[in-house]
Amino acid sequence: MSLGYYYPNEAAEPLLWHPVLFAYTLLISGADLLILASLAYLSGSLRRAIPLMTMLGISFFAVVLLGPLADLRSPHRAVMIFTSPHLSPTPTNPGISLIAFQSWIWIIALILSILFAVLTFSYYSYQASLTTMDVRKRIYRFFSLGITTPEKYRRAELLAKVVAVAMLAPLTLWGIYPASMLFTQTWNPVWRGWPLLPIIYFADTFVVATAVFVLVYYVWRLRALEREVLTPILKIHAAGSLSVAALTGLQIAVWWFWSPSMAEMVKPLIPYFYAVIALLLTSFFLSLLSIRYPLISVAVSLAAFIGTFTNKWNILINAQLVSKTGLAFFEPELHGLWFLEMIAPMAAGIGLFLLLSIIFPLEVRENGQ
Repeated sequence: MSLGYYYPNEAAEPLLWHPVLFAYTLLISGADLLILASLAYLSGSLRRAIPLMTMLGISFFAVVLLGPLADLRSPHRAVMIFTSPHLSPTPTNPGISLIAFQSWIWIIALILSILFAVLTFSYYSYQASLTTMDVRKRIYRFFSLGITTPEKYRRAELLAKVVAVAMLAPLTLWGIYPASMLFTQTWNPVWRGWPLLPIIYFADTFVVATAVFVLVYYVWRLRALEREVLTPILKIHAAGSLSVAALTGLQIAVWWFWSPSMAEMVKPLIPYFYAVIALLLTSFFLSLLSIRYPLISVAVSLAAFIGTFTNKWNILINAQLVSKTGLAFFEPELHGLWFLEMIAPMAAGIGLFLLLSIIFPLEVRENGQ
């Protein structure tokens, strides 16, 4: 019986090594950047950092579906993930499609995020239109939404706060989606016996998000780094790095003391866990040091990237190399131009960010001035 088309989590089979799958788990950090931007806007803090967080978040989140769609058995029929989603059981598909559900959540979250960006930048766009000519002038006028006075902008801010609240739920669903996807693959004994995996993965993605912000801000401002922008992000990053390191150590302890059989099964993964803990603790201490010496903050991002990359490799790749019996550990099979396939979605996100940074500001003053 033919299923016609189906999505990855609808088949009882291994995920194996999909380079794009690995890449889009990193791109989901865009959802966390948008969550941070939303919370900062609602709390009235980090106002100077919101534009950069928003543009980075939208850029990464907008291309995140390149991963799930690449895993379709018939990529040319990818549009069916929206037109005929498996959101309820049918005789031919008894389960529901998690990725189809998340795809619709993605559309909702992306639309709300773009609306949030346009509303918060509207008055600045009008002001920018007064000092530019030709095409850029028309672009800025279009995105100003007719908001030409501080009074109108204050009304727009009220709507932006409503949108910021509405963004949180769908973005959070994407933040926890990777761990949810792993748990649906019930064939994998490592994922089944990893109780702290969801919270570790969620915290790890926040570490990636803040590390991306710190690196881009460092490259953009270079020696003109502003402590009021950088310091709060470094504190959030430090908390995230310490949390992932602590949770990873706690998970190792759980396996050792409460499940000796699991400890034996995951033994090939343990050295990578130690490396993750060491790298994220390094990023934690560098974050604290960077609060006093901002120019070394680039080292914070580099240590975090290596640590989170190692963590995701261990979770996504090494965990699948443990046999179902736990008695063997296989070698990964990397085929073709796997590295290019892995970096292509991330390159798409970076390219979109460069484009958006031309249209929208990376920094605005209070009240759109």
